[in-house]
Amino acid sequence: MNFVLPFAVVLFASSSFQVAHAENIADFYRGKTVNLTVGFNPGGGADTYARIIVRHLGKHIPGNPTVIVRNMQGAGSVIAANHLYNVAAKDGTELGLFAGNITIDPLMGGTQHKYDARKFNWIGAPSSDSNVCLASPKTAFKTIDDVIAREMITGTAGTSTYDFPVVMNNVLNAKFKLVKGYGGSAALRLAMERGEIEGFCGVGFNSMRTAGLLDGRANILVQVGLQKNPHMPDVPFIMDYAKNDQDRQIFRLVFGWLDLERPVGAPPGVPEDRVNALRGAFDSAMKDPALLADAQKAQVDIDPMTGKAIAAFVEEAYRTPPEVAAKAAQYLGRTAQ
Repeated sequence: MNFVLPFAVVLFASSSFQVAHAENIADFYRGKTVNLTVGFNPGGGADTYARIIVRHLGKHIPGNPTVIVRNMQGAGSVIAANHLYNVAAKDGTELGLFAGNITIDPLMGGTQHKYDARKFNWIGAPSSDSNVCLASPKTAFKTIDDVIAREMITGTAGTSTYDFPVVMNNVLNAKFKLVKGYGGSAALRLAMERGEIEGFCGVGFNSMRTAGLLDGRANILVQVGLQKNPHMPDVPFIMDYAKNDQDRQIFRLVFGWLDLERPVGAPPGVPEDRVNALRGAFDSAMKDPALLADAQKAQVDIDPMTGKAIAAFVEEAYRTPPEVAAKAAQYLGRTAQ
């Protein structure tokens, strides 16, 4: 004999399961501390975003845990990514905020990555960003064409501040003369103000705006990304300088991660229900009026990307034609994986 449960009974059972499930998540997080490890120095753009996030994320996670920032700078956030992937607890209490390029760097080799970007549990990203190359207004450099014409002394602090000018040197025959060893964007700003360097590349437009460098304290030479930034209508756009399809593919690979600047992830192995709870909490926090007010006060944009969208981007990036990845790796002095 067939026995069909009334719809109301099925609905009640489903609702009861969801309530119990939410209570289990809340029970786990209640009274706990969630660490958000930031792969950069205090005071920079990534740190600014992280501290805004932690002020509001906890109230959107079931159980309302305390969320705190820990800074673990080094190798452009690769050290923090390695730590989160290999060492951090895999129970949903450890998160990381990185440079977006850690998602694609393993494709081009040469970095000390000890992770598979496809296996992180991506939670979300607070904003996309255009990157820029800047020069001191005390110099004669006004646009990227000036750097193609003559040498510019350029500071680097690892990852994009090194990779972006190197790629432009190789693809565009630009003449960035790189000075290595600076400890983050704050140190690069100070070095430029002191006259130690003439400028630097590979830093976020929003971060530089927050730092006040876009109020006459620097010339923007070129904007870097996959789309033109409406805030810089008169600044040269890097994609316009691609001479052929391979140039464009290399630019897309090297610069494409800017669509998910500063992604937040959890290590592999976190239970799926906690990953989903963290993703939902992050998405809700990005709409929180209090968080948006803090972001406006700090002069940073909130244009979030979901964890699922980041995971999809990473999967697509790993389908890049091997010859394109190899060429990009060659330009960067690496060995493609």
